[in-house]
Amino acid sequence: MRRPIMTGLVLFAAAAAIQPARADGLIYRLPEDGTQIRYDVDLVLSAGGNETPTKGSLTVSSVGKATVNDEKCRWIEIKSITTAEGQDHIQIIKSLIPEKELGKGKSPLEHAVRTWLKIDNNEVIEVKDFKDPQAMALNAFLAGPPKNPGELEKVEVDGKLGKLECAGVTGDTEFEGPGGLMIAIHVENRLNEKAPFGLVNANWKFEVKNGGQTFLTGTFKLTPADTSTTALSELPDKN
Repeated sequence: MRRPIMTGLVLFAAAAAIQPARADGLIYRLPEDGTQIRYDVDLVLSAGGNETPTKGSLTVSSVGKATVNDEKCRWIEIKSITTAEGQDHIQIIKSLIPEKELGKGKSPLEHAVRTWLKIDNNEVIEVKDFKDPQAMALNAFLAGPPKNPGELEKVEVDGKLGKLECAGVTGDTEFEGPGGLMIAIHVENRLNEKAPFGLVNANWKFEVKNGGQTFLTGTFKLTPADTSTTALSELPDKN
C-alpha cells in the first residue's frame, strides 16, 4: 500500500476508532482545573489480509476557566499523536464547554461555546461545522451517551493509576464517515472515580465498510501513561 494511502487510513481509523467513546466520550467526571491524563494508544489495522500495528498517545487536560452568559465553563484540551510510518501526526482540540455538560450522561459537543483545532503544522482554525471531516474526532472525544448502553462486572485494573476496582460500560454504534463510509464499533470502557476524568482504560473493535463491503477492521486500546495537576494549554492565545 502506498505511503499516503496507508497514512490516511491510519489517521482515519484512529479518529473512527475513538468515535465509540460515545459511552460519554472521554469525560465521565470533571476534576480540578489543571488536571491532565495521558494515555498510551495501541491501534491495529487489518486491511487486505495485512495487519499494521500503530502506536500513539492521547492526552486530556483541563486548561482554564471562563464564564459565558453567567454560566461557568471549562476549557478542555485534547491532544492526539499517531505515529504512522515513522512520522508523528498531531491533532490538538481546545473547546470551551459549560461545566454542567461535562460528565457521565452528558453531551459536551452539543453545548460547546467555542472550539479550536490544530492539525500538524497547519494554522489553528476555529471549528464552526462539526461535520467537517477534519473535525470528525471532535464527535468522538466530546460525544454523548450511547443509545444502547450496557454494563460489565467490576474487575481490578492494575496500572499507572494503581490497583483500582473498575466498573465497565459497553456499547455498539454505527455512523457515517467521509465519502459515505460506514463505521461500526463495539466499545468497552473501564471506569473509576480516581481516574482524572473517570476513564481508566478502553478496548474497542471497529469495522469500516464501503458500499456494504468491509475493507478495514481494527482494535484500539487506551492505557494510562501518566497524570499531572499543572496542565497548561498548547494553544494559549486561543480563547
